[in-house]
Amino acid sequence: MSERIMLIPAGCILTMDAVGTALQDHTIVSKDGKIAAILPTAEARAAYPTAEVFDASEKVVIPGLVNVHMHSNLVRGFGDNMALYAWHEAIAETVGMETRPEEMQMGALISYLEAIKSGTTTMLSMEKYSAYCYEAAVQSGGRVRIVPYVLDFDDCVDKVELNLEYVEKTLDPALRTRFIFGFDSFREAGPDLIRQVGALSEKYNILMQTHSAESVDDVKLCLEKFGCEPVKYLYDLGVLNERMILAHGVHLTQEEKDLVEKVGARIAHCPTSNMKLSDGAAPVREYLDRGIRLGIGTDGANSNNNYDMFEEMKFAALLPRIATKKADDLTAEQTLRLATIEGARVLGLDQEVGSIEVGKKTDLCILDMRSLHCLPFNMAEPGILMSHIVYSCSGADVDSVLVDGEVLVKNHTLTRFDEANLFRAANVMACDLTARLKARGVRM
Repeated sequence: MSERIMLIPAGCILTMDAVGTALQDHTIVSKDGKIAAILPTAEARAAYPTAEVFDASEKVVIPGLVNVHMHSNLVRGFGDNMALYAWHEAIAETVGMETRPEEMQMGALISYLEAIKSGTTTMLSMEKYSAYCYEAAVQSGGRVRIVPYVLDFDDCVDKVELNLEYVEKTLDPALRTRFIFGFDSFREAGPDLIRQVGALSEKYNILMQTHSAESVDDVKLCLEKFGCEPVKYLYDLGVLNERMILAHGVHLTQEEKDLVEKVGARIAHCPTSNMKLSDGAAPVREYLDRGIRLGIGTDGANSNNNYDMFEEMKFAALLPRIATKKADDLTAEQTLRLATIEGARVLGLDQEVGSIEVGKKTDLCILDMRSLHCLPFNMAEPGILMSHIVYSCSGADVDSVLVDGEVLVKNHTLTRFDEANLFRAANVMACDLTARLKARGVRM
């Protein structure tokens, strides 16, 4: 079988490799979905004269963005002015109970596609009806890691047995969509269930995720129930280890920070959601200084309200400054690294994605920055380009997206779907679900 070779000539490539290499007038050579070479454009064209060409010569190419914590949603716009616990009870739980499996699948599909269209190629999503979300993820073409909402309630849809079934079903590393282990939080999962999930994670050597220390209420509740803080509780149960991804991790004691650093646990930082739900600002700079693996997540559209990782990067760079009063807590380059290679490290995928390097998968985000909000626009100024990406750009600046060398977005247009038809179908479901939620008394 002949190799599929694609040349992607770029105006500027921000590789996000270990030394931050930026290349002008170079071409990415993709063979069968992997980066085979990065060559000066003239040299690449001479070496592969018959190869397919995907022209990005006037554009900026960065690694596909990595979203390390999200939830899919069919509806949004409810509970915009509520703190976490009130929001969780009044909005998240009610929406979850009211949403039907087919609506959850549609919500997952449009959420993954929204993320892809705005430059995200890899995402970790915690889901109810995760088997349906799996089908949506496969349809989307994205690189999706799914963790089910495992709870200790009789009516829980995604029991640990289903989690295990789908982990085993998706063990093949070549699959774009795979499952990891997890549970919602200590609030909904008892100690026996948490230990069971931890044991499965160890047996299969597969990551797990849970919400932890998201708000001061989380800390107070855990202290009341178990006599210690949430992360310390996970440590005492034996599940705080190098496979654990803590979603949020805003309010850790010094002891808990020491424990996270000691065991090598990972943190998913969700600044927009933390601001919207008045959770507070995670001590990101301290985590990074300690060498803790940390990436950026959008959280769900009910608490964000979108999956735009460019917006998330801007808030990730700015929120720590409010807490520390230090204007240099995170630079634009450091923030972009959190959304690419560092996010890939959190998901254990840094040998495959997160940077543009030979041998890695052809997962790319191509930006057309020829816009008034990206002046000065100069391919020879990578520092300014990175500043624009973090502080000026949005998902609307994404021109094209590739995963495994497959073009999922071209000229701002999804290639696998008729977006207008998809929007109409999804909107019928979304409006119906909204009406049912309002009838139940869920307030905006």
